[in-house]
Amino acid sequence: MRRGLACVLLGASLLGGCSGKSSCHSAAAPHIDEFDELRHRALNLLEFRAVVERRRLLLRAQEGDEESLPPNLKPVFKRMRQERITLTAKEVAEGEASFWRMLELMFSENENILQGEIVFIEKDESTTVFRHPPKREVPAGLRWHGLRQHRTYCAVADCLVDDGIEPCVLVQLRPRDYSGSAGLTVGFKRNP
Repeated sequence: MRRGLACVLLGASLLGGCSGKSSCHSAAAPHIDEFDELRHRALNLLEFRAVVERRRLLLRAQEGDEESLPPNLKPVFKRMRQERITLTAKEVAEGEASFWRMLELMFSENENILQGEIVFIEKDESTTVFRHPPKREVPAGLRWHGLRQHRTYCAVADCLVDDGIEPCVLVQLRPRDYSGSAGLTVGFKRNP
């Protein structure tokens, strides 16, 4: 009797786990192409951020703080001096403002996107997170299910929106475990 009951409970739990995974996959399926496009845009955005950071370091060196300049930028700085190229704080500030506008545009131009987050592992292995909307974190404690794409997962959740919560499906590309790696999480509206 006990063995039969245990088998029934085990079978029910396995079916429940499979149905959660399949419902998550079916909720994520319509958004995979959009997510792939966002992944490419996020990489381009991070490259632009690197350009802005290099300019900030070169400006700091131009203002007299050459010690903080990384070795790979010293030849660039030397060439800038030879060619009498100067950077201004305004140019650097405009570059940073452009980065934030591009981040906002990336996630806000699609009405199916409720929130987005780019995670970047810096050279010192610290993590920098760029979110849209800025103070809205990815829901915690979710059960993630792997998708066919490498390092890509999905989860069904309730995402915070301006006027409460809305059912969503999160699609996530996890970063690798080394500096320079990036991850992306996007919360899409769940189709009814």
